[in-house]
Amino acid sequence: MLYKTLEEMFIKDRRCNFISITGAGGKTTLLSSFGQYLKDTGRSVLLTTTTKVQAPLYYDYMADHVFQSESSILSYEVERGKMVFYAEKNSLDVKKAFAPRQEILDVLAGRFDCILCEADGSRGLPMKIHSSRDPVIHPKTTSVIAVMGSSALFGKICFSVFGDEGEALVDEKYLKGYFNDPEAILKGMDGHEGAVLVNAAENMDEKGYALFSSISIPYPIIFCSEKKDEIYARI
Repeated sequence: MLYKTLEEMFIKDRRCNFISITGAGGKTTLLSSFGQYLKDTGRSVLLTTTTKVQAPLYYDYMADHVFQSESSILSYEVERGKMVFYAEKNSLDVKKAFAPRQEILDVLAGRFDCILCEADGSRGLPMKIHSSRDPVIHPKTTSVIAVMGSSALFGKICFSVFGDEGEALVDEKYLKGYFNDPEAILKGMDGHEGAVLVNAAENMDEKGYALFSSISIPYPIIFCSEKKDEIYARI
């Protein structure tokens, strides 16, 4: 089970577990599904962002409570076994919810057992090259989970990788460079526990797995399905 494995890897007792989720191709699914799993273990869980996410009117985060102002979240009495969504409302973009102030997340980190924070944006593409502005890793972060979608493999770069307009394909050479590029999948992970999730791996074949044969990084790469809560391989 994917979420049981992530719990064993990154969730510690007697402290706030602040997990920043970066990359592309499954961040929001991981946010809500892992949060639901942690809630079911009896923990108090906060879903939030340091950038922006879909507004709760447009995406079902499966939260027990939804807050979109500082006063409402700060007055909430945290309950174990409950999952809360909090990000700020912006009248100029009703489809998005925006990052709380860092000081508010500092306070909330002392109240919740687990905080899952979407710390990146990718406009729906399965891979991402970062700019100097992202990802936004909160100082309270204890672990970073970087996500990439398997649908990018063998696809044209400009249609698969946010921030890269290349005309070639996502092949073994490109993937090796992607894992070594300081602006790519591992950005923001330095100094933290971490893992890379290759999501929707149920759709991969041997040729897809072979693309990762030359990848060597100091973090586990987990081939998984976030929707099915399954792991297929790990390197």
